[in-house]
Amino acid sequence: MTKILFFDTGPIITLVMSRLIWILPELKKKYGGKFYITPSVKRELITRPMDIKRFQFEALQALKLIKEGVLEVYEDVPEKEVSRLHAIANSSFKIGNQNMEVVQSGEIESVVCALKAGAEAIIMDERTLRLFIENNKEMKALLERRFNKPVSFDAEKMKQFSKELGNIQIIRSVELVGVAYKMGLLDSYIPAQKNGREILVEAALWNAKYNGAAVTEHEVEEIKDFLLRK
Repeated sequence: MTKILFFDTGPIITLVMSRLIWILPELKKKYGGKFYITPSVKRELITRPMDIKRFQFEALQALKLIKEGVLEVYEDVPEKEVSRLHAIANSSFKIGNQNMEVVQSGEIESVVCALKAGAEAIIMDERTLRLFIENNKEMKALLERRFNKPVSFDAEKMKQFSKELGNIQIIRSVELVGVAYKMGLLDSYIPAQKNGREILVEAALWNAKYNGAAVTEHEVEEIKDFLLRK
């Protein structure tokens, strides 16, 4: 049985912006399986940015990964299922009488396709959808902090959404960087001083955070301690 990982848009952008996109081919060799993106992710990574000069080179880097077979586009998208779950998610929370669009259809497309293909995990940084799937009780507080207004919710729809999508494991881009470090892929960056490894790990994790990885300062310290543990 082929091993499969799906990638959402955010982690690939983070790796490109962090100048770490080169780790993906090496991670794929080690994994020995398929790295998929959906058509929506391809549009967000390549089609749209190619029309904006500022982002064209980032788009070309993602396109190169597809041309080389590192990333493959998963075309068998169950559109009706994506639309159904998108409707459930975006009618689960309200400000007053107004439904809140809390997740994008492209994000749901990635998760639905990952489940359909029997993927082991999805690489995703988007905090809102991760919370919705993993810990939807925190969603109300997050949305109220974000919009500074009271938010009501439909507990049954939240429960249904989490139940249908909750069987997928989610990995963040910062954790991919950690795997690359553990594989020794970043060893050439270790400075020649006593605490060189600590400097490298801290630099790599903060680099990912400042380029879009969804991770708190506390989590950076936790991951750093784990990676340096002997």
